[in-house]
Amino acid sequence: MSRKIYDIIEAVLALPRAERAVVMERLKESLEQPDVPGGIIVEPQDLVELGARYVFPKNRRYQRETVTLTSKAGPTLSTKWGALAIADPWFPEAAPATPAIGMGVKDYPTAVTVITRTRAETGTGEVLPVAATVGAVADVAAWQPLADDGQFQLDSDSSLGAFYEITDAAALQPLFEDDLYMQSIFNRALEESIVSIEADGRTLAAAFLCGKELHPAWEGFDANGVAVAVLLDFGLLSHAQGREDEMTR
Repeated sequence: MSRKIYDIIEAVLALPRAERAVVMERLKESLEQPDVPGGIIVEPQDLVELGARYVFPKNRRYQRETVTLTSKAGPTLSTKWGALAIADPWFPEAAPATPAIGMGVKDYPTAVTVITRTRAETGTGEVLPVAATVGAVADVAAWQPLADDGQFQLDSDSSLGAFYEITDAAALQPLFEDDLYMQSIFNRALEESIVSIEADGRTLAAAFLCGKELHPAWEGFDANGVAVAVLLDFGLLSHAQGREDEMTR
């Protein structure tokens, strides 16, 4: 074993119990990912090409199968300033104080792109989100990385992410800190993939299911160079062996 590996192990063991548990859980999840030589390169536009079909290999959890990209609509976010933030809503200590992106003042649709995998043991279908979006995705002419301390924009420890307007942060903070409320949001997201967080009769945020991981964000621009959408890539689609139409040529 190399000295570098020993150093990594020592560093993990030196972490506080809670942080060590998070690292070990992420390591376990990464080891359970399918072993696909090279995987595939996924562009942001691929994640919103609904109807596209991808071939996934068999692993310990799922059967080998071809899946189809579909969409689940989320709540509409009405903005006063168009200053959108992205955060893990069940980890309020890391909630941003400044917006991730400034877009025009308007109502923005939200959605998640999902696939359905078949469990190897039971044969039951499991809906898995592969991306989340806010804005007018159909109007996007080009995607660019949304950089903030590098390209990664969402670091989720709770398996939840959220889009919201930064001016609603003060109203959302008590909800984010309420474990019982956030557990109910998580339970709903397990069933629906994307749900609303509401207060005082208003939808303040769209919360969605995602992996415990760092997720890169992309900013979508229309033909006039105006920012109209944001996309988060959950990394799942890159584990496919390829697109069905490309593999059968």
